[in-house]
Amino acid sequence: MKFIYLLAVACLTFSSCNQTKEEKESTLDCVQTNKTVESIMNRRSIRSYQSEQIKAEQLDTIIQCAINAPSAVNKQSWEVRVIQNPELLKTIDEGFIKYAKENNMYNSRIKDGFHVFYEAPTLIIVANDTTNSSSQVDCGLLGQNVLLAAESMDIGTCVIGYLIAYLNSPEGREKIVPQFNLPSGYRPIYTISMGYKNERPDARARNQAKVQFIK
Repeated sequence: MKFIYLLAVACLTFSSCNQTKEEKESTLDCVQTNKTVESIMNRRSIRSYQSEQIKAEQLDTIIQCAINAPSAVNKQSWEVRVIQNPELLKTIDEGFIKYAKENNMYNSRIKDGFHVFYEAPTLIIVANDTTNSSSQVDCGLLGQNVLLAAESMDIGTCVIGYLIAYLNSPEGREKIVPQFNLPSGYRPIYTISMGYKNERPDARARNQAKVQFIK
């Protein structure tokens, strides 16, 4: 795993706009010859999905990849809920929109036809153990496994954080979260929309200056 991480960092570093022709060719070779790196470099946040539900065997593989993420002292301090029930998905979407309007939140996003998880047929809820100081990091590692496993199957995903404001609101805690059957001390920390892609957006620029090597 450490080797793959270092390889991915190297590929990202080489992708600077100041690359020489040889460096660009080297980066291309790196992406094309390593499936893990290819998934990392090709992944995009998808905000338009097909209505077809994800195949069960694909979803099972993605979830197995998720829970095989590393965690501090192997505590596995996460809970994952995979929501595919259309009625519950509709309730969550409508509840969020109502909550956001009442609290004057996300006005630039919420317009006619807005859907908080972009009408994806599957919504993943990730909850962390609020009594474990490492749990947020553990949950983040799990989420990245979800994104990359899905991308390797050409399944789209998008991490959605602002839905959490509603889920952890008094109404969300009363009406929605109890349906997740979470253990005591666990709270939703982020969500992931998932489905077959209905768009293929281009990559956005990355700030290479955020990485420094100290030798």
